[in-house]
Amino acid sequence: MKASLFLASTGALLAMAGPLQKRVMETEVVVEVVTVTVTAGSQPTVPVFVDSPAIKENPVQAPPTSRRARPQRPRPSYAAPAPAPEPSVIIVTTRIQPAPAPQPTVEPQPEPVQPKPSSSAAPAPSPAPPAENKPDTSSYEGMMVEQHNIHRRNHSAPDLVWDSTLAQYAANTANGCVFAHDMNQGGGGYGQNLASWGSSGDIGSLKDKTAAGGVTNQWYNSEVENWQFYGAANPPASSDLHLWGHFTQVVWKGSQKVGCATVQCPAGTVLGLNSWYTVCNYEPAGNFGGQYGDNVLRPQGAAIATV
Repeated sequence: MKASLFLASTGALLAMAGPLQKRVMETEVVVEVVTVTVTAGSQPTVPVFVDSPAIKENPVQAPPTSRRARPQRPRPSYAAPAPAPEPSVIIVTTRIQPAPAPQPTVEPQPEPVQPKPSSSAAPAPSPAPPAENKPDTSSYEGMMVEQHNIHRRNHSAPDLVWDSTLAQYAANTANGCVFAHDMNQGGGGYGQNLASWGSSGDIGSLKDKTAAGGVTNQWYNSEVENWQFYGAANPPASSDLHLWGHFTQVVWKGSQKVGCATVQCPAGTVLGLNSWYTVCNYEPAGNFGGQYGDNVLRPQGAAIATV
């Protein structure tokens, strides 16, 4: 009986001294990181703490192993697991530059251009252009030049200028009191117009008026309507030079200079009455064949002048 009790006790001890199964403890720590974005100009962000979920202990069952019986040894004591570290909160601040607000579109105004300073001395002012040499119509020369030019301008021809040599040749011809062309002086080559006006009365004070009337009334106004050949190199062969030849010489575009003379001639010489005899010479000469179209241009429609 004692022996059976002994065996029973021994079996109980052996049962108690059986191998302990190992257990492995794994600790899983979960850390959450919270990112906070702070926009410039807004209130600072208050840190937000998020509790981590409770730490789970997942016991892992080790596979059973066969062991021989060992003597009973004291049960190992297990220390309490160290507390898990407190979750830390990381605050990341990102500075974002706010986009500028759209500005109203304004059309730029041009800025005045300021003159740039120059270190060089200012250039000397250019001399003023000479005043236009307008003829003095109170003189015989000025009056005769202007009487020609008022008609030439109407036909797009340049103004004539006075030439004293041509005027002397004209005086030599006029003083002969012979109403005939004389274009041989100085080697010739110049053009010529003749005019006369007579009266039985006193004509002594009418020199300038009769001279101007010879250019405007006799040579231009009385013949301009007879010329109908604008643009033609030559007038028709059947046309009469005496009907338009004085007009064409007055407005001849290629002529540049004029010189005139007006003298009083006794009755029975130029005319049967006392008369004023006017001679004008032109250079270059007009009325050249083949050149009429380029030198006798259409009138622009100016008013007709009379003396």
